[in-house]
Amino acid sequence: MTKAEIRNQISALRPDFQCLEKMSAAVVEKFQTLELFQQAKAIGAYMPLPDEVDIAPFFQGLEHQLYIPAFDETIGSYRMAKYTPELKAGKFGILEPVDPVFAEQGEIDLIIVPGIAFDQTGRRIGRGGGFYDRLLPQYNAVRAGICFDFQCLPVLSDEGVEVEELPVEPHDCVMDLLITESRILKFALNS
Repeated sequence: MTKAEIRNQISALRPDFQCLEKMSAAVVEKFQTLELFQQAKAIGAYMPLPDEVDIAPFFQGLEHQLYIPAFDETIGSYRMAKYTPELKAGKFGILEPVDPVFAEQGEIDLIIVPGIAFDQTGRRIGRGGGFYDRLLPQYNAVRAGICFDFQCLPVLSDEGVEVEELPVEPHDCVMDLLITESRILKFALNS
C-alpha cells in the first residue's frame, strides 16, 4: 500500500469528533504518566488540528517550557519556537507564536509528534509535506509519537491484505516511543 492509500484507510476508521475528544483525554492522561515527560524541562508540542490528539488542554498549568512549530522564513522550514498565548495563523494556517523565539539544538528534551498513521517499529506517516521530517533532525530530543489506537498499523488494504509496516523513504524520521489511549510502545531511543 502507498502512503496515500494508508492515509485513506485511516481516515475511513476515524470516529466522530465527540469520540475523538474523549479519546484525546485518555491519550494525554497516559502521556502524562511517562517518566520522560515528568523529568523533561522543555517539551516540543504542536497546535492540534481537529483530527489529531487534542493536547491543547495539556498546555494549561504546566511547569515545563513548551515549544511549538513555527515557520522560519530565513530557512524556509519549520523550527520549534517558545509557546506564547499570543498566536497567529502561520504559513499553512496552523497557529504559531506571533513573534517566535526559536529553540536551539539542545534546548528541548522531548518532542510530541502527531501523525496520520504509525507502525509497531516507530515509523510514521504525516500529512505528506515532510514538515516533521525536516524539523525533528534539528533537535537532540526524544521523539514521542502520539495518536489514537485506530491510527496504529496493522490496517487492511482494499484487497483485504493486512499491512503491518509503513512504507519508508530515506528522509522519514522514526519515533522513539508511541503513546495511544491504550498503550505506550517504546522503541530504541534516538534511533
